[in-house]
Amino acid sequence: MIPMRRIRTISFLILAAALTAFLSAQPPRPDARKLSDRLAAVRTAPWPTLEWAFSSPEARDMDDAELERAFAYAESHRSKALLVTRHGYIVKERYAYPWDRHSTNSGYSVAKSFTSCLIGMLIDEGKIAGLDQRASDFIPQWRGTAHNAITIRHLLSMTSGLYTTTVSDYLELLAAPNQTLFALNLPLEASPGSHWEYSNAAVQVLSEVILKASGLQAKDYARERLWSVIGMWNADWMTDDAGNTLTYQSVIASAREFAKFGYLFLRRGRWVSRQVVSAGWVDQSAVPSQNLNRRYGFLWWTNADGDFWVDVPADAYAAVGAFNQRIYVVPSLDLVVVRLGEEDFQWSDNAFLGPVCKAVIR
Repeated sequence: MIPMRRIRTISFLILAAALTAFLSAQPPRPDARKLSDRLAAVRTAPWPTLEWAFSSPEARDMDDAELERAFAYAESHRSKALLVTRHGYIVKERYAYPWDRHSTNSGYSVAKSFTSCLIGMLIDEGKIAGLDQRASDFIPQWRGTAHNAITIRHLLSMTSGLYTTTVSDYLELLAAPNQTLFALNLPLEASPGSHWEYSNAAVQVLSEVILKASGLQAKDYARERLWSVIGMWNADWMTDDAGNTLTYQSVIASAREFAKFGYLFLRRGRWVSRQVVSAGWVDQSAVPSQNLNRRYGFLWWTNADGDFWVDVPADAYAAVGAFNQRIYVVPSLDLVVVRLGEEDFQWSDNAFLGPVCKAVIR
């Protein structure tokens, strides 16, 4: 006679085997299938170095009606160029006459995100030691002064403590023939790292840092090491009367070219087989850089707590410029979205980007 304990053990094993067989025969959970599909789409995504590939929204698992709702909102708020990419394909694109795909526009403070990328590239190259290197290593006039405490991290996170007012940052800076010199001569109004304040002048200091670290103006370094790689063939960057690249403003490009920059970050700094900027740099640029303003990364705006754009995934982030110039990146949905155009004081990022994200079916 077989002992009762052994009978129970055998019965349990048979039941477990049957359950395992049943579960393995079931289709994967929807969330797992979505993730698998998205990963496969990323692996086979094209690279738009020469030109973007195109697809219908439906072929990239997007609802065109929702996209149309987003575009209708944007068009009613003075947008001139609208572009959505998913899985490396342009799925919807529209221009307001007389704009077209060749039209270029200043991104204004979108340039700050380009500046952040260049700093990351120089750190990767070892020409900047790291985020906590003192800026005075590149700016001799700051040595032996209170400015000596300012680090690269402070300049990237808007916590440098440099004197900033509306007049100094938007009138006097722009009027200065040498805007870098103007920025370098500003006094400190707060201890570095103790106060968050949006400052164009602080980012203009990075123009000098990039020049000293690379031996090139930021504009030329970007053209040689970044734009030529990702296919921003016609991009330009404004300079002041002294020839300094305005690292706080005015990269000039088309919507498709701006989308390529967003795509570089969506792919975590990789372009085809080349790591243009390290994945680690991309990751830390797009999350809060400090706790004084958690909406700000390293010269990128973030949605880290999900309360900035409430209908948009928390991993979304954006290069943001005056007059509602935008490059949005949404990694979890594999989206890059661009909006260029004129100022509209009623513009809502959430009202535009929310329906774009909702358009994703899987």
